[in-house]
Order: sequence, then structure tokens, then C-alpha cells
Amino acid sequence: MARFIGAILGAAHVANSGAAGSLTDPFFSNGRVVRMLRDYWTGDAAQNDTVSLGYVDWTTRFDALSTVEFTDFGTAITLDVGVASDPDCLIAAQDVAAAAGSASLLKSVGIGDRHKPLWQLAGYASAQAARAASVKDGGRAELIATFKGGNPDAGTLSWAVYGSAQ
Repeated sequence: MARFIGAILGAAHVANSGAAGSLTDPFFSNGRVVRMLRDYWTGDAAQNDTVSLGYVDWTTRFDALSTVEFTDFGTAITLDVGVASDPDCLIAAQDVAAAAGSASLLKSVGIGDRHKPLWQLAGYASAQAARAASVKDGGRAELIATFKGGNPDAGTLSWAVYGSAQ
């Protein structure tokens, strides 16, 4: 199983929209919801390979504008997005086989749960428990995308993650 990292189109950042040098889209004028991650990965993957989408705090609440886009990765290929302890807590079995498309980062999260922080979506009892389980990552959550269902063809995966740590 290989692990890939994005091409670093834009570094992860969190800032208030009014802060000098902020890269926050003007749409988010309240300073709470920001673009946290944006990147892409292009390559040839194998079944169960992962792509690191980046690191966020366990208290992050994702905005509905967060998306994952993809090209055709081949027949019977699906994509899961989540964290190591729950690899499909955000997106489960997204079909990336037929054609290029996109999916909400919260595709597999029930509407009534979309307000919850990542630690709850990943099944932890508290943010402290999640941080303790991810000590090797500095107590942060690594968002990962995992290819499932077969041997994917070469393709491109891109993502834009909006949200805020509470």
C-alpha cells in the first residue's frame, strides 16, 4: 500500500478574513469559516493506496462547500475519505470509476450530524481522546482518501476544504 501527498498547490492556512495577508475567500466575511486545505494529486494508484489531504484540528467543523473532485480512475473504483481510525467517516464508497465529477466532503455524513466536529464524526468520545490517539501527528487529524474496489488507473484528485476549528 502506497501513501501519496498532494502537489502542494496551496499550503494549509487558517486566518480571519480581515487579517492582513489572509487567503480566505471574500465570501466568508465573518472570519470563522476559512479555506483550510486546497491541493491536488495526480498519479497512478493501487487498491488501498491513500492520498493525504492534509492535517486539521480534531475540533474542526467542515463547511458544506468542501469538495473532492476527481477524474475517471477506472472500472469499479470507489473512494473513501476520512481519518486513519475511521477511513470513510466523511465520504464512503464514492464512485470515481465512470467519469470526472465531484462530491461533497460531507457526502456520507447525515444532515443532522453536519454541525458536529471531526472528533465526533470519527467516533471518538472527546477531542482529547482523538488528540491522544494521534500523538504521532502532533495531536492533529490527517484527512486521507483511500482508493477501493480494484486497481485504479492514473487520474487526478483535487480538494478544497472549508471549515473552522472550534
